[in-house]
Amino acid sequence: MARRDENNNIDTNAKRDINHSDLHYFIKSKKYTLPKYSFILRSKKRLMSIGEFLKLLEKNNIKNMSINLLREWDNKELLPAYRVEKGMIRTESRYYIMEHLDIAMEIVKLKSYGLEIREIENIIFENKSFEILFLSKIIKNKELFMKMKDIIKNIHHIEDELVSSICTEVKKIFNINDNDFKDTFNDKYLNTILNDYKKSNLNTDEASILLLSLILLSLYNSYDNNCFDRKKFSKQFYSIISENKNHT
Repeated sequence: MARRDENNNIDTNAKRDINHSDLHYFIKSKKYTLPKYSFILRSKKRLMSIGEFLKLLEKNNIKNMSINLLREWDNKELLPAYRVEKGMIRTESRYYIMEHLDIAMEIVKLKSYGLEIREIENIIFENKSFEILFLSKIIKNKELFMKMKDIIKNIHHIEDELVSSICTEVKKIFNINDNDFKDTFNDKYLNTILNDYKKSNLNTDEASILLLSLILLSLYNSYDNNCFDRKKFSKQFYSIISENKNHT
């Protein structure tokens, strides 16, 4: 069955059939290829059954997976499998290669941020910005926006105790895992978001909420071991504000 786009129109050219065509995908904006089945036969890459692939996922600490979920992801073309006919009655079986593992790990990570299948497809197969899509979800939540507005007002009265309270709220809002966040959110990461923001087509309200989100994340990133690094926050804050001026 042909998939439909965001406007519910049938897109007959969008089918991800790796039995007949190479599939290009992106992880952290780097392009990779899942080769078509004929290449697998020539290159003698090892095909894994769906059960073997599930064991590989478990071995790599990818939890809460099941054969039914893999079948669902294949049917929805989120994680397409090779379909190979076997036996006298030519029953189709699903097969995977090692490259599927990287895609599965990326899907699980993106799902942990609350992204939906269509949003994950945009990132993995269309190389859309994760940061823009993720923060756009926040933009759509008006109640969350109001909560963030209340929090940001307090930044003008920064004290260590107050910052700690704000950071606790930020952690809840963004569902932050401390170790993952500290490893990811740095100057380079911030610049990546700002660069994506500069190239985006957000309206004024959306841009304002995105900037607010970035300021809150920068605040959280500047608070560590019960100590608020004002210099670090100021640097990131003015970088965000400066980019806003350039954008507008």
